[in-house]
Amino acid sequence: MSVSIFESFGHYLEQSDYPKGKKKIMEAAVEQFSRYSYHGTSTLQIAKAAGLSQATLFKYFKTKEDLLVAIIHPVAPGLFVDFFDHLLTYQTPEDMVHFLVRDRMAFFGENQALFKIILQELLAGDKVKAEQKRLWETISPKVLAVKKRLEGDARVNPQLTVTQVVRIFIGPILAYFGQLYLIGQGGDFSESDLQLIEKQILAGLWQ
Repeated sequence: MSVSIFESFGHYLEQSDYPKGKKKIMEAAVEQFSRYSYHGTSTLQIAKAAGLSQATLFKYFKTKEDLLVAIIHPVAPGLFVDFFDHLLTYQTPEDMVHFLVRDRMAFFGENQALFKIILQELLAGDKVKAEQKRLWETISPKVLAVKKRLEGDARVNPQLTVTQVVRIFIGPILAYFGQLYLIGQGGDFSESDLQLIEKQILAGLWQ
């Protein structure tokens, strides 16, 4: 499996210039949100898990939602923006889909706890919704470029919209991730499953 473009949230924190206390809080929040859900976790729980006071938590994050947004925000470049730039280096639908499936599953595997949070808390609050809107505004031109690249192949349905392309690309991958890490007990990706996901995506693109 290829190395993910964005290695992990932990790697991001290691490379950031955040104060040590802020890093501890963000790491603890990911673990607690993943285990108990966003709404099932209190700021006191997060502070205790980080080995810090609740006052220290509020020094860096005014609200729990601010903390959630701070966790989600840095994922966007690795999840979509940089990814689409790499995707556009491939010429055929088959090669693009192969890279898509392998790289994104590697990315999700490196960030299991983080993506459990994202999938569970998509509608957590106004600030999170605003973050989603900002992300879509950022990636929509990239998706359009991918759509145009795909349309160069006569087998691809030219009537597909940008949102339909996103759904075709991401739907099977998120469903598989959810099967493994939200419903199931986790585990390694199956090569046969990844090949099947590639076939499902290509079938959605063809006329």
